[in-house]
Formats: sequence, structure tokens, C-alpha cells
Amino acid sequence: MFRKLHIRVALFCTLVTSLIMISMSTFVIVSSESTLWESEQVTFLSDTHIMTTTIENQLVLSNEWIAQMERGGQFILSISDNGNPILYEELVHTPQRQQLVEAAREMAIREHGHTSGGSTFVTRRTHFTMDRDDGQYFVSAVLIPRESGVLEAIIIYPLAPYHQRIFHQRVIFMVLNLLGIGLLGIFSYFFTKKMLEPLKKSRKQQTEFIASASHELRTPLTVIQTSLSALDKAKGDEAVRFRGAIESECERMSRLVNDLLSLANADAYVYFAQMKEVELDTLLLEVVEKFDLLAKDKEIHLSINLPSDKTPRIRGDALRLTQVFAILLDNAISYCPNGSQVEVLMEASKSRVQVQVKDNGPGIPDHEKEKIWERFYRVDDSRKGGKHFGLGLPIAKEIVNLHKGKIAVKNNLEGGSVFVVTLPI
Repeated sequence: MFRKLHIRVALFCTLVTSLIMISMSTFVIVSSESTLWESEQVTFLSDTHIMTTTIENQLVLSNEWIAQMERGGQFILSISDNGNPILYEELVHTPQRQQLVEAAREMAIREHGHTSGGSTFVTRRTHFTMDRDDGQYFVSAVLIPRESGVLEAIIIYPLAPYHQRIFHQRVIFMVLNLLGIGLLGIFSYFFTKKMLEPLKKSRKQQTEFIASASHELRTPLTVIQTSLSALDKAKGDEAVRFRGAIESECERMSRLVNDLLSLANADAYVYFAQMKEVELDTLLLEVVEKFDLLAKDKEIHLSINLPSDKTPRIRGDALRLTQVFAILLDNAISYCPNGSQVEVLMEASKSRVQVQVKDNGPGIPDHEKEKIWERFYRVDDSRKGGKHFGLGLPIAKEIVNLHKGKIAVKNNLEGGSVFVVTLPI
């Protein structure tokens, strides 16, 4: 499922970004070609103006000057004196050149009213673009009055070099676009793969969560079902024992469901806290007092060490903070062997309060310190099926996060673990 989604998202990202890139490239190409076209026109008009001014001011036009103006075929300059081509025309006469000049003259006369008939007192210029099968041209037809009559100049500028530059520019843009699309495809593939990793991890955790919850619920349900079947035939002490087993498993299921609801509320961001001023030292004394009897039953020495000075109050939810320290003490007492020690220490500064729950039990290996915050994870697999479901520490972490605090675990120098809860004042 995720592979198909990965490919589809990568293709979609590539398509969208490619369309944006192509649109921007098209805009740049159109703008560039428009600028080049205007530049070509300005250059042509400037050159024709220089040529026309020179023709107006010179009494004699040499063949060398005309050849220089044509610049090796960049221009075609045809000059007629009272309708008679000058000598240069005979020197460079070719059928193709003559046809081009005649076509330009005919178009100037037909579409732009260019004619040498009648009196001409001022220079008249006509500029236009001519399209032919052999290419596109800028044309300037000029009539220049002289004492002996009229000089007619047809200046033709082939646009083949311009179109060649445009073609090369388009090819470069196309190659760059194809290269860009390829790079975008590679980037989108790896980017979407990275982007989908949290989703895959979440899906995996969800599947594992459901499987673990189902497994935890199956055990008490099996016990209840078996006990109910045996209860019909049992009498006396046996019936009492089966009823006790049913009640115990119902209580266990109730705790599990409550834990699941707490985590579900945290995931849905509906995990509310009634923030009030809390005397944390008083709260810790009450929690320790509740677990004192349980500790004595296991011959565990439970102690609490509070600062001698009055500690500042914090803003928090007393019930939820009680739940946090109850989880930590319950775990410490449950996993410590008989005769161990569990100590609660509190330290305060101007900006924070830190509570440590120390034990000298079996401890937690370094490579599992991050995993203990995962749901249904337990360091000791042999304890599965007991009263701990591996949900206490994840719930404690959610509550501490709700109070904008931090919770961590480290090794006890004397053996065992130290859970550290830091809360802001």
C-alpha cells in the first residue's frame, strides 16, 4: 500500500512542480524572444537610418562602401538612380538576390504606397516585415530626393540568424527543463519517501498497538470465560475462587481500558488538565503514604527526602501529577526484589522543580531506555499477563508533556534506575 502511495505522491509532486517550472520557463522564453525581437527591430532601424543618412549626404556612392554596408551578407542593399540600378548591382547580381529585391519592392508599392513617381522633396521611408518561403526579412524602402532625380534604396535584413538564435535558445531551455524534471523526479521520490516514513511508522505502531491491546484483552477474557463455564458446576470454595478470578480479571480489564482511553485522549489532543497552584511536596507525601503499605508487604524500604526550605508552588493538575508519581512508585515497588530500597527526592530552584524516584532493582539496559516509553513495551517479557500492561510510562510521559515538563530515566550508581521528572515553576 505504501509503495503505491509513495510512487503516486512522487509522480504527483513531480508533475505539479514540472508544470510550474515549464510555465515559468515558457514565460521567460516568451519574454526573452519578445525582447530579442524588439532588439532586432531597433538594431535594423538604427542601421538603416545610418545608411540612409550616408546616402543622403554623399554625392558619390562607391562599390566598396556599399559592400561594407552589406557586411558580408548581413544586409542586402539595392540602390537605383531614377529607376536604373547602379553598377554594384551588376557586380553582385544573382537570380536569388534579384528576386528578393523585386519582391521587397513590389510589397512596398502594393501594401505601403512606396513609389518613385511624382515629386519627392523629402526622404520617405517605409519599414515592414516580409515573409517568404525561403525565410523572413526586415525591409526598409527609402526614397531620397537628388538634384538629378530620385535615389531608391531597398535595404533587406535576413532574419535567419535571429531565428537560429531563437531555435538554439529553445533547445537549451528544453534540455534544461528535461534535466530539471529528471532532478525533480529524483528529489520527489526521496523526499516523499522521507515524508511517508512517519506515516509508515505511525501505521506500524497502530497495528502493533491494536495487536498488543487485543492480546492483553484476550487473556482476561479467556480466564473469565473459563471461570464462568466452571462456575456452573462448582460449589462451595471452588465457586468462591472462580468468582474471585472473574472479579480480578474484570478489574484488570477495567484498568487496561482506562489506560487505553487515557492514551487515546492524548493522541486526539483532548487530554485536558485543570491547572491550579499545587504544593508538590504535599502531593508527594500523600502519594508515598498510599504506597507505604504495599512497600512493607514486600519488605521494601520506602523513603522521601524533601527540601528543608519551603518549596514554591507549581501550576498543574494535582490528580494527573499524582497519577505520574503513582505510576513511578508502583513500577519501582513491583519490579524491585524484596528487601530493596525506593527513595523519592525533591529539589527546587527558581525556575523548576525536579523529582527523582530511585530504586536499586534490576535496572534498565541502556539500549532499552528509549523503548520503555513505547506503548505495551516491557523490559521483562516474563511479566506479561500481570497487572502491568506497559502503558504506565507512556501515560506518565503524556501527562508530563501536558505540564510542559520533561521525564527521563538514568542509571542509579548503586544499581537500579532513577526516573527524573522536571516541571517548570
